[in-house]
Amino acid sequence: MSVPSISTPSSLSLTRSPLFVTGKNNTLAADSLDSMTLQLKIFTGIKSLPAGSANYTLTKNYSIEEVINFEISDLIRSEFSHNFGVYNTQGYAESPEGEVVWVAPLGDWTYSDNGAVPIEAPFQTGVGLAFIATDGWAKMTNIAPTATTQLLLTANTTRYAALGNYETIPLYNSVANDFGGISIRYSDNPSTLYSFNTVGPSGGVPPDPASTDTQDLVIYAGVGPQNLESFLAGNSRPSQHPTAEYYDVIFEETDGTPITTVRYNLVCEPKYTPYQIGFINRYGVAEYITFFKKSTEQGNFTQDQYQKSIYNDGFTTPSLQVGKYQSYNVNSRNTLTLNTGFVDEGYSETIKDLLMSESVVVLSGGSWISVVPQRGSVDYQKHINDKTINYTVTFDYGFDERSLVR
Repeated sequence: MSVPSISTPSSLSLTRSPLFVTGKNNTLAADSLDSMTLQLKIFTGIKSLPAGSANYTLTKNYSIEEVINFEISDLIRSEFSHNFGVYNTQGYAESPEGEVVWVAPLGDWTYSDNGAVPIEAPFQTGVGLAFIATDGWAKMTNIAPTATTQLLLTANTTRYAALGNYETIPLYNSVANDFGGISIRYSDNPSTLYSFNTVGPSGGVPPDPASTDTQDLVIYAGVGPQNLESFLAGNSRPSQHPTAEYYDVIFEETDGTPITTVRYNLVCEPKYTPYQIGFINRYGVAEYITFFKKSTEQGNFTQDQYQKSIYNDGFTTPSLQVGKYQSYNVNSRNTLTLNTGFVDEGYSETIKDLLMSESVVVLSGGSWISVVPQRGSVDYQKHINDKTINYTVTFDYGFDERSLVR
């Protein structure tokens, strides 16, 4: 006896790479899969099927070698929203609404068991196949994308921040990862660990992943220098370690076993004005970096022009203040050129994520403003070739200088 089998994505799926729901019924010689209807319910909140119609309903009444395949990533991708307001989180913050979604594939198929009379039956009626997804992408070494499982939803490279910088790190807060807390260790006192979880609201405890709420499954830890300064107390604050060159953020399981460590190099920049950039990284969540060195802003002015007809006769002298050549639709789209300052080789992964991102912002005057990186060829620098590594990136603002938004 043979019945069809179903293949669906699993959590945490990245929707800027292909995702497939596939039915197959070809175990026995006369098996067939005649048709398949797929419904997708895409929602936020807890893992509970919402009432109402599906977001999408897809039907195929043919198969190829008794296989029916639906590629669904484009459909899910339209459901995301992004918000960079979590950068100044104190303690832990849930991910913004709409950054993570549940996707529940359900529907039915018609098939024949080794030539028997065709049977119509559901392959799924509830949330049993539901998975969470973000607006991320898989690398070329992962052609058949598998689910992301690690705790850290960012490239684990050395980070660079100045005292006064807010910055958060995104985490996959799954039950399997057993994330329980954070310790901080400063380079000027490496034998002492300061607990991140003994202060703040609710004792600084991360949200419970067992809630199955999308906002609890991806969270942000406020571990930038100013986040720690505002959240921690006493000697655990960065200001109490003025000679520290760096501090380590140690992510731990519930029993205190270390999972992974992120290092923050503390940068003193007395000459230039640092710029903070936010972007949606390869895992589909918000990430923040700071450009410390020389910055320039350039205006790129455009106009349309026409020749005005100026009246003249024997009694009238035209005003020289009104020209024959008249401009209209004058505007400028400014560009911002920034330099990272000296960074490690591993920073190439962060630069790659930035340039691959389709959602990038710059912090200006306390507000996040859309920018678009100028893309082209980039040399991923190595110390053996370049001695000191610095990346220069130019951004076009996402708005014209004169607002024409209607």
